Amino acid sequence: MDPLQISATAPVRPPVDTVLAAVARRQEQGFDAVWWADHLLHWFPPSIWTPDLVPMSAAQPSPHVWMDPFAMVAAAAGAADRIRLGIGVTDTVRRHPAALAQTALTLDHITRGRFLLGVGTGEALNLAPLGMRNDHPLARLDEALQVIRLLFSTPDEVDFEGEHVVLRGAAVGLRPYGDAPPPIWVAAHRPRGLALAGRLADGWLPLATDPARYAEMHGVVTAAAVAAGRPGAVTPGAYTRVVLAEDDETARTAAAESTLLRFIALTAPAETFEAHGVDHPVGAGVFGLTTFRPSGLTREQALALAAAVPGEVVLDSVVAGTPATVARRLAQIVAAGARHLQVANMTPLADPALAAASEGLLGEALSDLRAVAP
Repeated sequence: MDPLQISATAPVRPPVDTVLAAVARRQEQGFDAVWWADHLLHWFPPSIWTPDLVPMSAAQPSPHVWMDPFAMVAAAAGAADRIRLGIGVTDTVRRHPAALAQTALTLDHITRGRFLLGVGTGEALNLAPLGMRNDHPLARLDEALQVIRLLFSTPDEVDFEGEHVVLRGAAVGLRPYGDAPPPIWVAAHRPRGLALAGRLADGWLPLATDPARYAEMHGVVTAAAVAAGRPGAVTPGAYTRVVLAEDDETARTAAAESTLLRFIALTAPAETFEAHGVDHPVGAGVFGLTTFRPSGLTREQALALAAAVPGEVVLDSVVAGTPATVARRLAQIVAAGARHLQVANMTPLADPALAAASEGLLGEALSDLRAVAP
């Protein structure tokens, strides 16, 4: 069994020196990787990006401040020389798969083989404002992954005839830094996406907080990999949001009552809401990540949507509790098959008053996890 890897999320806003210092600190703390989100717009519309809800808004007046993650990986390669550096995740609509293949191979050289390429179907908030459509997102992602792998495999000119991606005499002559190209990680949660990850990915990185649900999804990925003749080829990962406090009740209350975490929970699928006896506030049957577009919402509209999210739905999307509680739940996800955990500390969004202590508590939780996880 491969050793458990634990990774962190990277800061995304300037100043750059602060971001680089944070990455170097994560390396010294023993993290195995750092991942950058790839956004143009934030989940929070400007109407609720106000000091009463987001204290940092007093210094940063726009929520839509995201540095380009690929450029930041290149910069961070010099600040941390051992830790792996990844994009978690980008899409293949804004970034054409051929250009993405070239960028990934370039970062493979800059990082000396430490780059991780994470991809997914894309989010409405990053596409619709640009006038970009993403019809048949899984079919598009499937073709894009085939194209990236094809361009990784040869410097020669190649053709590809798909419904969404077409190549005619295209080539990426740049070769990998080492013996293999950068690993491709896929974010997937539903059966077709899970099967795609099993067929084409090197790593799988879903949002996961429930061990039983994770085990179920992992089984689909594993079966698809075996059916494709590549057993053991996919590293099972999990992206987990955590909220920490000195006692479980404080952490769970902070998470469940947070307007900001309720707003983020709008990205959950309709079935998550239905499990608690309510319809998704955005509409019946939606999958929030590919449907919900928060830009343009008035403050009244945004707060009404957040208020319609039950606290139980928020608690389904995070692991909230003491370091011991968080470590125990993460260990259960590991026991369900995960070998790479990306842990995002959401405590500052849940309750800014808990933010200062949360980094130390997170360190305790991860230390406890390493002590008990295989």
